[in-house]
Amino acid sequence: MRFSRAQIILLVILILVFSAALWLFIPLRQTARKDILYGRAFVAGVVRVRPLLDRPFSSMVSALTGNHAAMDNIPFIIRPLVPPVMEFYLQGGNGGAEWAIVADLGWRSRLFRMLHGVIMGQMQYRGMGAIEGEHILRTPAGDRILFYQDGRTLFIAEGENVIAKITGPDSVAGTGTERADIQKPAADAGDRKTIASVSFTNIDGDITRGAGMLEDKAGFILLPSSGSLMRGSVDIRKTGGAALVCTIALTAREDGDAAGLEGDVTYILALLDRFLSAQNMKTDSSLAREENRITVNIMIHSDGESQ
Repeated sequence: MRFSRAQIILLVILILVFSAALWLFIPLRQTARKDILYGRAFVAGVVRVRPLLDRPFSSMVSALTGNHAAMDNIPFIIRPLVPPVMEFYLQGGNGGAEWAIVADLGWRSRLFRMLHGVIMGQMQYRGMGAIEGEHILRTPAGDRILFYQDGRTLFIAEGENVIAKITGPDSVAGTGTERADIQKPAADAGDRKTIASVSFTNIDGDITRGAGMLEDKAGFILLPSSGSLMRGSVDIRKTGGAALVCTIALTAREDGDAAGLEGDVTYILALLDRFLSAQNMKTDSSLAREENRITVNIMIHSDGESQ
C-alpha cells in the first residue's frame, strides 16, 4: 500500500501535533523553594480545592461578605488550571502576618507557564490589581501579591519578607529550619474525604499577636486566653451526604490557663453555631479536656438536618 504525498503530509502533521500535546502535559521539574516557608511558618496546612465548591462548605463561603464578587472575578481561563491540592503557610512579618500559598501544578505546569502573561493580564483587566513587573500584582488596597512559578510549583504570596524568601537565591536550595512544634502539611492522595489539615504553634506568641489584631479590628475580645495556647491542629473531613466533621486539638502551656482556654473555645463554638444557623445549617459539637489538652469534635449538617 502506497501513501500519497497528501497522506504523508497529514500523517507527519498528526505526529507533530501528538508529540506537541504529549510534551505540553509532561510536568516540569520539582522545586525545593517551599521548604524554606515551612521552616519559618507558625501556621502550615493543606487543603483540597474541589470540596470547597460543594455543600456545606460552599454555603459557608458564600455567606461571607464579598466572596460572591471575589469568585466572579476569578478569570475563567484559570479555573481548569487550579490544582486539586494547595498548601498554605503563615509567618511573622514586620507589618503582621504574611502568607503564602503553594500548589503543585503537575500536568498543568507547562500550560500555566505559557499562559502566565494572559492570566496576569486577565486579573488586571478584572480590577484585581495592577501588574508590576512580571510576577507582582498590586491590589487596589496597595498590597503586593506575588504570582511566581518555579518548575511545577506555583507560589502566591503577600508580604515583603515572604516574597523575598521565595524569589531569593537562598530558597533554591530549600534551606530551612525543621520545626518540631508544628506538623508539616502532607496531603493523603488516597483519602479523598479529607478537605483540610492545619497545624499551628504559638510558642513564639504569633497566634496571640494575630488574635490581638483580629480583636482590634472586630472591636471586642474573642480569645482572651490565647497566651495560654501552645500548639494545635485542625482536621476537616467530608462524611456521607452533605456533612462535615471537624476535629480540633489544642494544647495549653504547662503554666497556662487551660480552663480559661476551654471557656473561650466554648464561646467560639456558640458563635459558630449562631452563624451557621443563620445559613440554615446545624452543628453538633462535643468538647473534652484532659489536663492541658482540649479536643473538640464538630459535625456540620446542611439544611439544618441533624444525623
